[in-house]
Amino acid sequence: MGKSNGEESSIIVKVKYDTPTESIARNFYLPSKVRLEDLEYKIRERFEITSDLKVELCYIDEDGDRIMITHDDDMLLSLSQERKPTFELLVKSKVSEEMCLYPESPKGQPGEAVEVWIAAQYLTVASATREDTKAWGTFVYTDDSDVLKALVHADKICLAHVPPPFNVIATIRFLPGCVSYIGSTRNDITTQSYDNYGTSYVIEHVRLVPAMARANKRK
Repeated sequence: MGKSNGEESSIIVKVKYDTPTESIARNFYLPSKVRLEDLEYKIRERFEITSDLKVELCYIDEDGDRIMITHDDDMLLSLSQERKPTFELLVKSKVSEEMCLYPESPKGQPGEAVEVWIAAQYLTVASATREDTKAWGTFVYTDDSDVLKALVHADKICLAHVPPPFNVIATIRFLPGCVSYIGSTRNDITTQSYDNYGTSYVIEHVRLVPAMARANKRK
């Protein structure tokens, strides 16, 4: 819809939020050149999402692909489609500011997330298959499981016999413990089975950075 007095036109944006107990959808009346930061502020206000949580937006495009909104340009492009999308709201715990440097073991409480920096020198078949490192579970691992083993086992990375020209940053999300963990053999990595354990983790995201980059471990 436009404005006859020369002011900037406005649009209605629909955002859907699936909570553990219900699905909520709200309409937002915004300037047509909306900034992602402004929409995020309104979303937090309308859905009552506190600042300790991270919010992400995505939508299904005309080709059926899920597109994440990370910049203002992404937002404007999504709104340029003939059929305006319904945005899906994802709410997650923020990632800890302190980065874990492999081979240290990441630690956290259920719901928290931490980034694990794995330098290129460790990204080899020999490192992942060492007998003095262990992992327990399949896709959901005990929190003392070796992260490199878990990454390969869960199909998150593929390794060669020589270090690659990149480092890996893996985002680990901690979960409550499981009654049991089932071991398996995948990608030449064998994990162990285990009974009830206090805390678990899943590998939420993996990204690659150039090998010459240095980890910024904040204190």
